[in-house]
Amino acid sequence: MEIKVTRPKQFADMVRDYRLLADSKEIAVIKRGTTQSVTLPEGCKMLKAEIDWCSSPEFPVSEIRAGKIVVKNSFSSNFLKAMFLPLYYISFGKEMYLAIESEE
Repeated sequence: MEIKVTRPKQFADMVRDYRLLADSKEIAVIKRGTTQSVTLPEGCKMLKAEIDWCSSPEFPVSEIRAGKIVVKNSFSSNFLKAMFLPLYYISFGKEMYLAIESEE
């Protein structure tokens, strides 16, 4: 299955790359502000994005609509979260630091 992966330009993590994993195997490196095509391995069930020790929750491949997903920092779009919660997201919330969403 071929999908389009988009990573928006966000201030947080602007110099670091995200890694996209399919069933715990790295399949792509996603750079800031890019859209790229990624081929998922046959039989793949879950996607996950990682950066350093932080990650996203697992995202079921069956929920991908229109063959497009967005991988982004989960708190940088909200100014108050970006100011007050980074320590939470890199410690207790490390598995919610990134978000994968299906794009319509």
